[in-house]
This record gives sequence, C-alpha cells and structure tokens, in this order.
Amino acid sequence: MDVQPLVEVFRERASDRTWSAGSRLARAGVVRGLGVDDDELRLSVRIEGRPTALTVYLWPDEDDWGCDCGLELCAHAAAALIATLHAQKRGQTLPEAPVAAPRLRYDLRREGRELVLTRNLVTTTGVRPLKGSVRQAQGVHASDADLVAEQVLQLGDRNLPAVGWRRMLAAWAHCGAELALDGEPITPCAEPVPPVAVLHDDGEGYRLSLHRSAEVEETFRGQVVRVGRTLRPASDGGLESHHRAALTRGLAYGREDEGRLVSEILPKLRQTLTVKVKTGRLPRAVVDVPPRAVVELQDVGERGLGVRAQVVYGDPVLARVEGERLVRTGTDVVVRQPRAEAELRRRVDRDLLIPVGRRWHFDGEDAVRFVRDRLPRFRGEVRGDPGRWRVRKEPARVGLEAVAGGSGVRLTGEADPGRVVKAWREGRSLVPLLDGGWAPLPRRLLEQHGELLADLVAAGEDDGTVPRHAVGPAAELARALDHPPPAALEGLQALIDEGHEGLPEARLPEGLTATLRTYQGQGVAWIQTLQRAGLGGVLADDMGLGKTLQALCATDGVEGPVLVVAPTSVLRNWAAEIDRFLPGRSVCVFHGPRRSLDPEARFTITSYALLRLDPELLEPEWGAVVLDEAQAIKNPESQTARAARSLQAPHRLCLTGTPVENRLEELWSQLHFLMPGFLGGRADFRERYALPLERGDRRAAASLRRRIGPFVLRRLKQEVARDLPPRTDITLRIPLGEEQRSIYAAVRESGRAVVQQALASHRTLDVLEHLLRLRQAACHTGLLPGDRPAHSAKLDQLVEALDEVTGRGHKALVFSQWTSFLDRIEEAVSARGMRWTRLDGSTRDRQAVVDGFQAEDGPPVFLLSLKAGGTGLNLTAADYVFHTDPWWNPAVEAQATDRAHRIGQDKPVVSVKLIAEDTVEERIADLQEAKKALAEAVVGEAALLGRLTAADLRDLLAEG
Repeated sequence: MDVQPLVEVFRERASDRTWSAGSRLARAGVVRGLGVDDDELRLSVRIEGRPTALTVYLWPDEDDWGCDCGLELCAHAAAALIATLHAQKRGQTLPEAPVAAPRLRYDLRREGRELVLTRNLVTTTGVRPLKGSVRQAQGVHASDADLVAEQVLQLGDRNLPAVGWRRMLAAWAHCGAELALDGEPITPCAEPVPPVAVLHDDGEGYRLSLHRSAEVEETFRGQVVRVGRTLRPASDGGLESHHRAALTRGLAYGREDEGRLVSEILPKLRQTLTVKVKTGRLPRAVVDVPPRAVVELQDVGERGLGVRAQVVYGDPVLARVEGERLVRTGTDVVVRQPRAEAELRRRVDRDLLIPVGRRWHFDGEDAVRFVRDRLPRFRGEVRGDPGRWRVRKEPARVGLEAVAGGSGVRLTGEADPGRVVKAWREGRSLVPLLDGGWAPLPRRLLEQHGELLADLVAAGEDDGTVPRHAVGPAAELARALDHPPPAALEGLQALIDEGHEGLPEARLPEGLTATLRTYQGQGVAWIQTLQRAGLGGVLADDMGLGKTLQALCATDGVEGPVLVVAPTSVLRNWAAEIDRFLPGRSVCVFHGPRRSLDPEARFTITSYALLRLDPELLEPEWGAVVLDEAQAIKNPESQTARAARSLQAPHRLCLTGTPVENRLEELWSQLHFLMPGFLGGRADFRERYALPLERGDRRAAASLRRRIGPFVLRRLKQEVARDLPPRTDITLRIPLGEEQRSIYAAVRESGRAVVQQALASHRTLDVLEHLLRLRQAACHTGLLPGDRPAHSAKLDQLVEALDEVTGRGHKALVFSQWTSFLDRIEEAVSARGMRWTRLDGSTRDRQAVVDGFQAEDGPPVFLLSLKAGGTGLNLTAADYVFHTDPWWNPAVEAQATDRAHRIGQDKPVVSVKLIAEDTVEERIADLQEAKKALAEAVVGEAALLGRLTAADLRDLLAEG
C-alpha cells in the first residue's frame, strides 16, 4: 500500500511543529511494524519516558489514520507516516516490534512488624533479582505500578512512610501486579481499612474510643494491614492527628452531652468510620433535623394579602423560633442549630425583603409584585394559595373564534382584549385574567400588531364580534395568530402554509418486503412530492426511525440508477437493507482496491472518501443521489462538498439525524447541494440568518423556519414511534478523590499562563491541547503523558454501575473517545469477572463482534470507541448506555445512544453521562446546552453548538 498520498494529506493539515516533531521521532528509530491487513498498516511508536508504546493505524485507501494518544494530528502519526514512506522508497520494511518482555514480581518478607520488599525479574528462563532502575533494565515491560514502586523505593526498601505504601498498593491493585508475602501469593488492595469507634457506658456517663477493625489479622509499619490474603492500607478514618490520638486514649462524655452525641458527634464519625454503640441508655427522643423557613400567605379580601415568614424544625412542625426562643410544639427534643437559623433569616430577608416573625400586608399591585417578583426567589415551603395575586410566566393569550354572520370572527382571550389594549397604551406590564390571577402582556404580538388589535377593539361590538368592514385587519391578525382566516375571505386560505399535511398517498415499490409505519409512509410521500416538483429535501428524522427504508422506497421509482454516498462503516449495512427490503434489486458496492462501477446496478453505494478521490463517480448521469449522514458535507468549501455538488442527478436527497452539528451554515451547505441558490449566497445567508440567530434573534429564526419548512422533514421518536420504550437521560456528577483532584489542579495551573498567551495570540490549537489534558485528568490521570499516579473516580463509579446493572440481567454499552481509556475500563471489568466485548478502529470483523453481543448469551458489556461505534450499528440488546467522557457535540453522544434506543428495542433505555464534578467537563456540558437552543428554533430538536469563540474558551478555562 503506497502511503505517499496519505503523507501529502497529513502534511497539508498538520502544523510545522507537529511535522518537525514527527521527523525527529522517525530519525530516532522508534517506529516499528506491528502488522499489515488488506487496507490497514499498524505500527508502534515508543516514546521516551512512557512505559508502553503507542499504536498508530494507517488506512491509505481511505486517506485516514488514527493513534492511541487520542489526537487527530499528532507527532506519533507523523513519525509513522515518515518512517513508512522512507522504508517504501528504499524497498524495505520496518523492523517488527518485540513480542515478549520480562515482567516484575514483588516479594515481601516479614521482619517483625516490618515488610521488606524485593523486586525480581520473571523471564522465560527463570527468576532473578532486579538490579538498578526498571527504566534501564533491558527489554523490561514496565507497568504504571512498576514506575510508581520505583519512585517510592528511592526512599529505601525499609521503613517506608505510609504515603509510599498507599501509593504502591493503589498502583499494584490497579495494574494487577504480582505479589507474594513470605513466598505465598497475596493480593494488593487500595481500599483503606478504617478503625472502629465504640461508645460504651462509663459510670454515669459515656466513653468514646477508637479500636482496630476486627477484620484485620496483622499490622505492619507504614500503616499496612493484612486482611485474609489481601494487603491493604490502614485508614486514619478522616480524623485529624490530634483527634485520632484523643480517641485512641478515649474521650469521656456526661449525661448533659447526650443531645450532642446523638445529633452531632456520632453522625459526624459515621461519615468516615464504623460506629458501634454499646449502651442502652442513650436517649432516642432527641431529634436532629435541620431548621427550615416557611412562608404563610393569607388572602384578606379587600385588605389585600397577608404574609408571615417563620423558621421551624420538623415536618410536621416540632418547634418554631420566636425571637431568641425555641418554642416546642411536641414532646420530642430538637437539637437547635443557631448558624443554620441565622442563614435562613438572611435568606428570607434577601429573597422576600421582609423580616422573620412579623406579619406584613400587601394590597393591589403591591401584592401582585410580591407574588411575581419576590415569592419565586424563595426556596422554602409556602403555605396558603396566592390565588388571585399569582402571576404566571406565559403572557395572556388573545385570539379569534369563528361565529356566524359579519366577518365570521370574534375577538377572544384569557384577558379582556380591551383591557389588554388599555394596559399596553398606559405602559403597564400586567393584565388581570378573566378566570383569576394575572399574566404579562403579550409583548411580541403588541409590538408587531398592537395598533391592529386596537383597531379591532375599537370597531368591535360589546361581545367582541368584528364587523364585516374590519375583515381585512381581522385576516391580518388571523395570520399573525396562526388562526384560520375569516370565512368572508376564503381566498386567503391558499396563503396559509399547511406544512407536510394533505400529501397524496405514497407510491411504494413492487416487491417491498416491509410494512411501513404511518410516519414512514408520510415521509415517502413527502420525498416523492418534492421529486415531482424537481426539488430536494433533508429527511432529518430522529436517529433510529428508518430513514434508510424511506429513502429506498422513494428513490426506487426514479428513472435511472441511484447513487448512495455513506460513511465507510455503514456501506455493507446499506447493501444488506436493500437486499432485505427490495430483494432482486442489483447492488454495486463501489469500494476497495478492485472497485468498479456496474452500469446495470439499480443502486450504487460508495463512501465519502471515494466520492472525493475517484472522479469515475462524477461521470454518470444518476437518476437520484442520496447522501446518508449528510452532515459530512457541512463545510461547503471542502473537497467532499464540492464533489457532491458536481454529481449529475435530477433528484437529490439528504439523510441526517443531526442537520446542524456546529454552525447554521452546515444546513445552508446541505440545502445548497439540494437546490443551489435556494437560500442565497453563503455570505448573504450568514448576514440574514446565521449572525442574527447567534445573537438570539427569534424573528430571524421564525423567518428561516418558514423558508425551509417544506424542505426539511424532522420527526422525533417521542412524536411518531410511540411504541418505542422510553429513554431516560441521567447526568451523574462524580466528585474527584483527593489525589486525582490534586493532579487535576496541577494540570490546570501548569497550563494557565500558556493558555492566556495562546488566547491573546489566537493559537487555538494550544488552547485545545490544554483542554484535552484537563479532560483526560478529569477522566483518568493515567491518560496523561508522563509518569503520574493513576486515579479515576469516574472509573470506580462506572465499574460499580456496570456491576449493578449486569447483575440485574441488563446489557450495557460503554462509549469513550479514547481507546486508552477503554483499555483501563477493560481491565477493571475483567477484574470484576464481567464478560465483555469490544469494538474500536482496530476491529476487523465488526459484524461478528456485533452479532456476538446481540446474541442472547452474549457478553453483557460492550466497550466501543465513539468514532468507530457511534454510528451505523444496531445494538438493541443493550438497555443501558454509559458515556464516559463528554464530547464537544452532544449530537454525537445522541447518535451513540441511539445504537440501543431505536426501532426493535423492547426495553426502556437508560443513558448515563458521567461528568467529573467541578472540572472543565461541567463547563463543556453547560456551554453546549446554552448553544444548542439556537438550532431548535430552526429545525426542531438539534444540537447547534456554535463555534468555540475566544470568549467560550475563556469561560471553559475560567475554573477548569
């Protein structure tokens, strides 16, 4: 396979810095061959300071590559390309990577209460002591645990401090190191063993003391203990040293301390320790509940609204605060919390602007303003109904209804239309509703059509009936309100957009083996209607609703061959769907080194890469062209988009579950492919629509939606596939452990100055690289380059969740964008004894892996890389989906989730997104949630992220 074209593609896209770094690595001779398949080269690149080599994948026929480091344009891929090209020019092959390496074994022996550690090398010829550094040992395969142990052992092999033992035990446990104690195998475990706090009688009072856990069989210096055949660190129980020392001696408490013992001391100890109470005298009537604020409302008729705020304990109330006294309302003893009471007083004063304990009166619009402006800020209990003083968020609605005679319409509304006009002219913001309560004025309607409404009020009868002479303004208001036009002007009906309703019945292909759902038949009819008019459309149905089947039914009847362009990963799926639904249709899969066009084929299927590279596809006159996952042409300047526009076909169709991924211009590019000039030039489109929408201009959004409405058909699963089981989306926020938090903070601080300089000089790639490091540190510190301890609160939580759901008989998909993270997940689930399978860029027989998982007796856990497994797969055997690392574009995560939540699924699906708390991951999620709302105003549910501006990057890195 000639890599020269692939080298040119990489060199054109990579920076000079990346290319130079790759050249240095290639010259250093760190590139080795791993294997060659029909269309793939695999190479290893060993980096100094890294215990294991990185794997680089080259696909010359597809102009694509990949690297375990997770970066698209990295020096490792550059080195692999350069070394391979030089070898090919010399007619040589790269030397193969070594296949075996010695491993380390750790032997511990007892010397009194001390553990002495010896490191031995295990080879194919025997065992020998390790002399010197593991980094310098010839051919040794060193794990992260080996590097941690070497760093700790610089302090010596005796009298190691507790922190050193904790680090080594954690690393050994994570990497599955081989350990022996006095010649007997022993298992390392990172979970600390805390002490036990015991409360027992002591004369008239009590004594609280600290004891060793009963499960500990042996203790060693350095706070190491043996529990059965495991070696674990001893925990200090989260206690300060002086507190631990005092508890070890024992603390005495009198009868007057019973309330504090029950409500404060023992609950606090239970947060980190096991507490055993060996006394029957401790009272059970002491109630430890937090205080809360309660607001009582009383409607006092013409006098207005009475309001009183109080601080109380318990629900029902056990005691209430009156001035400085706590007044009990029951027999239970309540432990008072003065600080919490003071905070509640401050909150009431801040939110309601009234003091606690006093009764206040509001009348008229003062009551309305209190209920509208202050009461929503209060987060406590509200007793009583604000009733007629409540202000709802939605504006009062004004409408029209049909009547007999005259113009055929009458003004109606939730508020009297005359009072709406009067309040608007007087500059007021609220209007009373006919059935009680208040509402904001319909500002948008009044800004655009206020004078029109005023004219109709002035011309109308007492009952709101509009006379015949006002039918013109009534028709305009009907259009503004999306009401049927007045009966007197039936000719206006033709101007009212009926959307996609009322289409003729779809013409289905002969021999079709599928029974279409109602919405699918409507989709086929919509496409065929556009075809008859010589127009194209974007079928943007939610993922999993059968866009492929609708496209096949609609295009099978066109005159001439049909070309389908799709991602490489789903080419075979298209061929299988045609064979399944339209048996007998000839299919040509135009792909691979020996590809050729079949002029007799009814359907020709090819990839976007070949559309760009092979001019043979541009020569025929196709009857129809279908672009699957049409967001592939989102960049109108790309070679792929230009090649697509060069295709000759009278009928064009785009299929995509995410019509807008990053910018609104992506939708323009797809519609420009379908109907050139439909939305004007690109610059004009950006000025008229894209920029106003980015600023939140809803009027521009409505205008664009009306413009594209007939040509974009989008249905959501919850709207049309009502038999599809529900999907629950859960965001699980996971706090980092102390050591992982420390490493994350170090990464953040180390890059702060570089990021500030990069933002000032617009070096976006440097900023994005720092963001990558932060995201890796939030997921698993072992993903970071260099020698760092491996910690991952997220991995611990994930494995616990997988253990739970698989234990209940469920199957789960686990997605990550990093194969190196998948490696660690794979080790963790294997250690728990869970069966798993895996699919990533290195998987050759994808269908066999999928079939194995889908089988009833298949493994319950499926590990997938987001790029390789996020599209084109049907994995309905799974009903749990875990996203381990948030991606910039939530639409990509949605596509991955829909591998399970699609037609054919018969179980409710739970999608869990794991977010590291107080990290850049939270800010990524918040930023994308704020940005994607723009696309929803244009095409319904979508994920418009917007470009990451300098301001966005500053926000992401402000605390991340």
